[in-house]
Amino acid sequence: MKLLYIEASPRKKNSCSSRVANAFVASYKQVNPQDEIEHLPLFDIELPVFSGEGANQKMVQIADMMMGGSGIKVEGEWKSVVQEIDRLKSADKVVISSPMWNFSIPYRLKHYLDLVCQPGLSFYVSEGQYIGMITGKPMQLILASGSPYKVRFPLESDGTKTDFQRAYLEHIAHFIGFEDIDVIKIEPTGMMAPDALEELLISKCEAAGKIAGRF
Repeated sequence: MKLLYIEASPRKKNSCSSRVANAFVASYKQVNPQDEIEHLPLFDIELPVFSGEGANQKMVQIADMMMGGSGIKVEGEWKSVVQEIDRLKSADKVVISSPMWNFSIPYRLKHYLDLVCQPGLSFYVSEGQYIGMITGKPMQLILASGSPYKVRFPLESDGTKTDFQRAYLEHIAHFIGFEDIDVIKIEPTGMMAPDALEELLISKCEAAGKIAGRF
């Protein structure tokens, strides 16, 4: 078995989401010492470029699919895209940890998701319906935010902050095929005294460790 851990915070030991995720992964490793764990720290690696070349290849890929083809030639930027999707598909379980930036996710995580969400590789269209292709894998989301937020749409002007972070990640994960998705939410990290925040993080790390044992 292989677990892929995608870390979306650049703050390392100072990151609340990373700290809880590290506790999760450590507990998982203790329970499953035979499993492979691949760590993907998005701010420490060079993600593949997806520029005009890749976007044009994506459009050709869509046209090829509509004509009943098996996909375009794997070369150029498209080759790097395929490699990232293959990495994701090779994992049996996926963990994503992320802080909230501007009500949503860090740009590096959005970059990664834009790479792996591709027609004919992670989803396809059948009778007008989008069908995810990365199935049968559990996903654990570990998300931190500085204030309390709610996932709700449509938006309302009552002062409540809307959580686009969790909403987007759950939506895109479902879109490409994940169905078993669990969320550990850490909040409000920016509104707590240091001692209270430390107490919260200890509690979340303990909870994450228990969840990891069943993951």
